[in-house]
Amino acid sequence: MSGKQFFAPVRPVKMELVLMYPCPHCGREVPLLASSEPGMARCDSCRREFAITPVDKSTLDYMRLILDNGRAAVDPDFV
Repeated sequence: MSGKQFFAPVRPVKMELVLMYPCPHCGREVPLLASSEPGMARCDSCRREFAITPVDKSTLDYMRLILDNGRAAVDPDFV
């Protein structure tokens, strides 16, 4: 026996939304977690910073609620 322990697949317990922001310097679409606060982001390609607009907090809350924080997104045929 190899001694490896196998675990059953785990289900999500929390959900975050990833949005794509185009870098104004090089055009690369940068994946960032949705934030309800204005801020700065750094492109992972050209390494330059740019300002991002915030996402509506009620929209984020709605998506988390409607998908039960990600639990409702689990494939029912898999479980």
